[in-house]
Amino acid sequence: MSQPPTPSPLDGLRCPPFGLGFERTIADHQRGVTSTGIPYQGFDYASTMYDKYAGVATMRLAMCLPAFFVSLPENPRAGIAGVQVPNRAGLLVVADSLAYGQAVLDGSLVEIREFARRRALDLAIDGDSLTAIQVPLGSDGLRAYCEDMAMVAQTISSNETLRRFTIPREPGQGFYGYPGALYVERDDRLLADSPITLNGHDHRAINVIAMAPRQGLQAVGFTHWYRTTSSDSDGNATTTTHQEHLVSLRLPFAFGRIGVDWRGLGDPIMLFAPAFEKNHQVSADDSEFGGDVVRPMIDWLSVMEPPSFAIQGSGMWFSLGTVPSPQTTQWCAAFALEFFDHVVTAVWQRLGYPSNPMTLDLR
Repeated sequence: MSQPPTPSPLDGLRCPPFGLGFERTIADHQRGVTSTGIPYQGFDYASTMYDKYAGVATMRLAMCLPAFFVSLPENPRAGIAGVQVPNRAGLLVVADSLAYGQAVLDGSLVEIREFARRRALDLAIDGDSLTAIQVPLGSDGLRAYCEDMAMVAQTISSNETLRRFTIPREPGQGFYGYPGALYVERDDRLLADSPITLNGHDHRAINVIAMAPRQGLQAVGFTHWYRTTSSDSDGNATTTTHQEHLVSLRLPFAFGRIGVDWRGLGDPIMLFAPAFEKNHQVSADDSEFGGDVVRPMIDWLSVMEPPSFAIQGSGMWFSLGTVPSPQTTQWCAAFALEFFDHVVTAVWQRLGYPSNPMTLDLR
């Protein structure tokens, strides 16, 4: 759903402080190679989840591995999750699994403790990189830091036991805890057929979250950002910025035009369900079609209380009150699967399908 992201030093990094939030920026970017030939980079990092995170260093590993974090117990890295791995050194070790965490420690604990004698300990395995935070970014200081860091990186890269835990490297930027998800700063193609506000100017689709396909559907969260300009009686112009928060899905079939609590999409229809209609309004181009879709699922919709949503053609959109997160974007995909599962066979037949066209393998 999203255009290929511009190559970035953040590509492939998913573990905190990376893989969280939006507006991810780097500054003072430096590259180098240790005396043992290991590539490294250092930069200042910030995002909507973190103000300046001070210096960050990343060092290339010989294989791509699941998340692993090690720090002093009183200083856990913010935002991490996983299994805590016991160890004789009294360190806080959090890993993707107990067996994997123990395998890393078996090959690297001596070097990790030696690193901790020289530096504040806060290291993580993030895909094919070893990362550290609170790193000095002066060229000499960064190189000296990475020479110490290389002690640990070398033992990880040479640990043959870890080969059974290797994972594919994920391209671009993504989200921690959501394999296959992709983050893109901007992709205006998402606005092409969205039922969005069309007035104003400088329309953009920003903070894009493209989730991995879920049972045949891919959900994409984004914010529609635009400006409007108005003038007062004296001719003074005022420009105002607006935002609409959306999740979109591409459907493997065409559906009738219908909206639930979505203004401006078709005409309001009567469902003769007072309790539901007290809180919700359904609209459709064809009132009979809209009623046939919604009436059989009124009780389910009342329980689910979804955000406003609209369906037209081969697209479905949700309107959210806040910026989409990976969690809410994923929830919208799950809701869509259930929604179409509640559509009765007579509606599908009216659309030209013998039954729900989302086959069992998609559901």
